[in-house]
Amino acid sequence: MSININVVNESGETRGATWEEDQTLLDALLANQFPVLATCGGNASCATCHAYIDPEHFEASGERTEAEEDLLDMVDDVANEYSRLSCQTEYAEGLDGATVTLKPGM
Repeated sequence: MSININVVNESGETRGATWEEDQTLLDALLANQFPVLATCGGNASCATCHAYIDPEHFEASGERTEAEEDLLDMVDDVANEYSRLSCQTEYAEGLDGATVTLKPGM
C-alpha cells in the first residue's frame, strides 16, 4: 500500500511523491530522489533530515520520541510546532495528501 504526498523542495518547488508502507518519510524522500542530507543515516542523531508537515496532517505524523524532541531543540532557530525528523516519521494512511516542506540548508 502507498500514499501520495506533496514535497516542497529547498528551492520552493512542489513535486508529488509516493510513500510506501514499509518506508519512513526519509526513505520515501530519498526513493523519490529528493536531496536530503541525513548525515547520521537515519538514526535520529543529527537533525539534517528535518522537515515540516503541514498543519492539517501533522497529527497523523504521530508522536515525537524524546530523542527527536532533543534534536529539534538543538535546531530551535528553524524548528517549529510542525517540525519532524523525516527519519523518525513513520508511514500513516492519514498522511495521504500531506505537504512536506524540506528545510533549506539542512
